[in-house]
Amino acid sequence: MDDGERTQNQAPAGDTPQGQVTARFKLTFCTLVSLTLLALAINVLLAVLGGDSDQVSTAVDTCSTTYKMGFGAIVGLMSQRHG
Repeated sequence: MDDGERTQNQAPAGDTPQGQVTARFKLTFCTLVSLTLLALAINVLLAVLGGDSDQVSTAVDTCSTTYKMGFGAIVGLMSQRHG
């Protein structure tokens, strides 16, 4: 089918209509949200139950950085999708 035969309801290959969410975006978004929430939960658990060793402190810092970057990525994906 060439461009002349395309109807108004059909989008060109690779394009998605405005507001429609692709399966790839859903998978990426759900994975990102899951990993962000996991890092946040581990961060809280280590802070509450971990103790005062250097290893725990390093793990808390790493999880803190990870969930902050995850939140930034979520905001970035949402703004890209609606922008």
